[in-house]
Parts: sequence; C-alpha cells; structure tokens
Amino acid sequence: MPCKIGFVSTRFAGTDGVSLESAKWARILWDHQHISHWYAGKLDRDPAVSMLVPEAYFYDRDNVWINERAFGTRRRSPEMTRKVYGMADFLKGTLYDFVDAFGIDILIVENALCLPMHIPLGVALSHFIAETEMPTIAHHHDFYWERARFSVNSVGDFLTMAFPPSLESIQHVTINSFAQNNLSWREGASSILVPNVLDFENPPPEDLPARAAFREQLGLADDDIMILQPTRVVPRKGIEHSIALVTQLKDPRCKLVVSHESGDEGPDYQHALVELAEQSGVDLRFIHSPLPASS
Repeated sequence: MPCKIGFVSTRFAGTDGVSLESAKWARILWDHQHISHWYAGKLDRDPAVSMLVPEAYFYDRDNVWINERAFGTRRRSPEMTRKVYGMADFLKGTLYDFVDAFGIDILIVENALCLPMHIPLGVALSHFIAETEMPTIAHHHDFYWERARFSVNSVGDFLTMAFPPSLESIQHVTINSFAQNNLSWREGASSILVPNVLDFENPPPEDLPARAAFREQLGLADDDIMILQPTRVVPRKGIEHSIALVTQLKDPRCKLVVSHESGDEGPDYQHALVELAEQSGVDLRFIHSPLPASS
C-alpha cells in the first residue's frame, strides 16, 4: 500500500550530503508509489508538498544563541534550559501540523537525531515520536561523538535523550560500518546499514560547455586529470589519504580538487592539508574556499 513519507531535517537545499541522499531516497520511494513530503528550516523542494519552518533551520537566531552556550562549557543557565524547551515545544506543534496537513504515515528524520546542530528540533522530534509512536526511520549521517567541538558541552542530558533517542518506533539507519558499530557500542542500539550510493546506470546528462567552464574556473589545462574529493573539508573525510594517492600516481597532470567547504568546523584542517600537499608536491585545489590552493 502506498504511504506518505515525511522527511524531516534542518535543511533540504543545496548539495550537502543530507540533501542529496534524501533526494535519492525519495526517488526510490516514488518508484514504489510512495509520496514524499518535506519539513525543514530551509527548503528547495516543491512548496506544494513541503512545510517550511524557519525556526527549524540551524542558523535560526534563537538556535544560534543556544549553540553558542551549549558547547565549550559545562554549565548552562536556567534561561537556556527554558529556551530549549520553549523552542522544542513550538517545533513539536509544527510537527503535528506537518503530519496532519499531509497525512504522513512514516517519518524519515535526516541527521536531526544524531548531530546536535539544532538541539530543540531533536528534543521536539523525540517528544513527538514518543507521544505518537509514529513509525520513524532515523537516518544518521554524522554522530556528535565524531566531532571534537561537541565533546565539552552543557547539554549532556539533551544529547542522551535525543541524539539519538531510544524509542521502540524508531528504526536507526547508519551509512557505514564504523558508525553502525559505534552506535551499537555507545548506545546499545542496532541499525540497518545503508551506504550512500551513486546511480551509475543513469549518469547526469553531459554538459560539455558547463564542464569546460568549470575546468577553466579551476585553472585546469586541457590535459590535466582532475582527481575529485567530493566532500567537505573535515578530518573524518580523510583527505590526507587522497593526497597520498595522488603522490603515488607521480603524474604532474593530476590535480586534487575538493568540492565542499569546511562549514562549521573551522579552517585548521584545511591549513594542514595545504601544508601537507605542498610538502608532497601535490596540486591541491578547493572549489569553495577563501584559502589559497597548493601547487
């Protein structure tokens, strides 16, 4: 029987991994006659099947205020506790509205119950799922324990409760065996492993002018070979291994190109990569970066 699926996250827009992978899931669900709807703080999906809630975006003013006081310290104020619960209560109401408006049968929560970029949304989702027993797939791309900046915090109770929550109606999904094993070891939670994939049988249409313009923008010669690292510049992506690979190729035509920026994790890793590439004689280029490339 066809179901109405409700995708929930802070953002479904652009070329970040969560946005891209959720679109792939929606296409596969559509092939099985399931209809997808979208809830987020930032959206580029069809408005007719979506609910935009700006307060659910991780750059919402109140959420930024919370994050500034949640990490890097071990004590929080009563005001912050009230703000988290107040914002969570408001967002929980919008989740009820979303489910009612579109007749949602199943939720697919994308990264909002594992990475505390928006603590009130995680709390709201946990309360909503507990109250409704809504069947939910919690699709985890990143966990907070994988990022050093979350290690010192004043929100351990919220992290334990909602990132991820332990509820009977939630099926956890992880994207690699490392995350799967860590979730089991840390939380005692089982998960289904669904790696991120590419549809090699249906490649995107070839756009020769756009490809030529892209290569020109990167300063690539016609005979240069682009070695693409399609990730953000963060340590867990292991970009140093790509530098080592290009070093072993021993071909000056090979240029290592990193597609995404560092985001919220700072420039230190990128600086280290530039230095490593220079020492290794690797031409390293960043598409989205104010920092100089290495050549």
